[in-house]
Amino acid sequence: MKRLLTGIGAIAFAVVLTGITMAGEQTATQTREETKTQTKAQVQNREQLQLMEKAGGVDAKTIEAMQKQHYGDGEIVIAGALSKASNQSVSEIMSLKKQGMGWGEIAQKYNLKLGDVMKSVHANINAYENHAKQTKNGNALNAANKIKNEIQNQEKMNMQEMMQNRNQQMQHEMNMNQQKGQDMRMDEKQPGMNMHK
Repeated sequence: MKRLLTGIGAIAFAVVLTGITMAGEQTATQTREETKTQTKAQVQNREQLQLMEKAGGVDAKTIEAMQKQHYGDGEIVIAGALSKASNQSVSEIMSLKKQGMGWGEIAQKYNLKLGDVMKSVHANINAYENHAKQTKNGNALNAANKIKNEIQNQEKMNMQEMMQNRNQQMQHEMNMNQQKGQDMRMDEKQPGMNMHK
């Protein structure tokens, strides 16, 4: 009986020891995978930062400060490009954006065309993307695609804002014309009584 209990105890100890060893190996594997993922993310972030610097002409410190303020990467690149083209600070450009101006309106304020400013941005991104394809740099390619998509979203939003502003302006003009028409009808009905002249 004593031998049986000793044998069972030895087996149980071996099972527990095996479980601990397997758990340790699993934890080590998880840690290696997490480290790989973190390293990949860090490399991707570095690639993205380099692309944003090149495409938007914004330095790394400004980019990081703007990211902390929750600006999107597309906003940062466009603001940087407008800043560079207009010789204004990025904070001045973002101040106008916060006031409700669209990217196109900001460009117009400084006698620029947003399309012309964005040509160099797109050219820089395309060059970066082509280089990433040639060198088979997946991180750089992912960074280029992400920035490209975010800029396209900003450009779409800008177009929507412009259309909305035009519609509001047209509605305002229609209201003014209707008011003029009503005033003219009042003049016809009561000549000399209307003080709008």
